[in-house]
Amino acid sequence: MGEPKPEPIEQLRQRYKDEWLLIKVTKHDRKGLPSEGVLLLHSPDRKAVWAMTENVDGELYVCFAGSTVPEGWEAVLHGSVSL
Repeated sequence: MGEPKPEPIEQLRQRYKDEWLLIKVTKHDRKGLPSEGVLLLHSPDRKAVWAMTENVDGELYVCFAGSTVPEGWEAVLHGSVSL
């Protein structure tokens, strides 16, 4: 069996809903954000995914493929830049 083929990250997020993903990045979008990669691990256990990052070389992307805000709640993000 050959090496896994890169897939769009958004497809991986949809396939493994509500799990943590460890992805080896193979392509970036025009803004420089990871857009494609090879799925190395998926798990509902965040710690298991982060522990695996120590054993892999290359650019890695770790994300949670689900809602991070509980149903019925809203989040407001704020940022500021000083020049």
